[in-house]
Amino acid sequence: MEQQAFSEKNDMTAGTEWKKLLLFALPIMVGQFLQQLYNTVDGIVVGNFVSDAALGSVGACTSLAFLFLAFSIGFGNGSGIVIAQLYGAQRMGELKRAVSTALVLLTGMGVLALLIGYFGTHWFVTGLMNVQGEELIRMSTTYFSIYSLGLVFQFAYNCVASILRAVGDSRATLYFLCVSAVLNLVLDVLFVFHWGVAGAAVATVISQAVCVVVCFVYMFGKYPFFRFKKGEFRFDMGQCLLCLKMGVPMTLQHCIISFGNVLMQRLVNHFGETTMAAFTCGLRIENYCMVPALSLNSAMSMFTGQNIGAGRLDRVERCWKGTVKLAAGITFAIATVLFVGAYPLAGLFGVEGDSLRQAVEYIRFISYLMVFFSVYQTTIGLIQGSGDALYAMFCSLITLTSRVSLAYILVFCFDFGYSVIWRTIPVGWLLGLALSLIRYRAGTWKTKLIVGDASHE
Repeated sequence: MEQQAFSEKNDMTAGTEWKKLLLFALPIMVGQFLQQLYNTVDGIVVGNFVSDAALGSVGACTSLAFLFLAFSIGFGNGSGIVIAQLYGAQRMGELKRAVSTALVLLTGMGVLALLIGYFGTHWFVTGLMNVQGEELIRMSTTYFSIYSLGLVFQFAYNCVASILRAVGDSRATLYFLCVSAVLNLVLDVLFVFHWGVAGAAVATVISQAVCVVVCFVYMFGKYPFFRFKKGEFRFDMGQCLLCLKMGVPMTLQHCIISFGNVLMQRLVNHFGETTMAAFTCGLRIENYCMVPALSLNSAMSMFTGQNIGAGRLDRVERCWKGTVKLAAGITFAIATVLFVGAYPLAGLFGVEGDSLRQAVEYIRFISYLMVFFSVYQTTIGLIQGSGDALYAMFCSLITLTSRVSLAYILVFCFDFGYSVIWRTIPVGWLLGLALSLIRYRAGTWKTKLIVGDASHE
């Protein structure tokens, strides 16, 4: 009875496709908006109440933080796709073993990430990120050394969030992020006045820790199915290999994106404090425009996972067509708001003069081009959910390599100015879109079911 009720509530293999996906995606969308707000609060508080240099240091650490986040998101989503396909096939015993394995795997990775981040902070800031200037180095090192202490919570959160999304519960992440975002806002205001950038980092770590506690209480409290009996919570090597089969290429995909961002941040740092502050501001605002596309990417991935596990390829194709239109329409509307309101939005970060002018230039240039990004993300979400993770990784590699290479060539070989940083972004998006559409039309994704050879219960 418990299993049946759970299936009826979260099953995406029946009903009108676009409605199912939209209802699933909306909580993710609101949650990701809150997550962006969560990230933006540090910049707004630090930029207004500390200095432009402090804002630049937080921005430099953001790209570095995303490099670590890539591992937690990649392995979390990889495990989630395995669980989604098992759930779609209604192989609940295997699913439960996959859940316990994923929790052990991701938490262990989180501890390792904490140690690497904390003890390697100075090298990451000065060597990898190329932060220059004594004051910027000091603030960046302070911020990231403290931020690293929360990496284990970040890994645990992304694991639980992916598990719940895989079985059709997208509202959970919204609840978690509501708690975390509100707490981070309150603590930011309290701590930054006393401790500067260190206070912003402390606020983030505390918020992440509380979020993890809430998500575990929710998972085990709301769903009796996830309450492991004695001897049930164990590490299963077979399920681990499946999670790694999906998680490694998805992690590499996110790492490629994050490392590309790190290289771009190095290029930003080359232009100095003014452009660093402008880029930090513009990037935070751009991320809001990405929310619908990334949310629908996640929803499309889990929808595809459940339906391909159930053998319903027809539903996947119909859903993709509707979701592409939905993603493009929503992104266009948000882009209009960003283009028109670029000045007041950038002004929220306390930037002025040349920093404000550059930030507005960045926001307006990128706004409407985000429509191409939204179609790309919807299509690559389908490819990921089918189990075709290696091709998705290949698309990311081409996307980032083309953008980063072109930007560095234009700056260091042809002496182009700071605007190259954002003017090269659409080049990668258009290549990624073309490659993903070619794969979709070829139909190769239909043969990528990853749990088909496992024995049924």
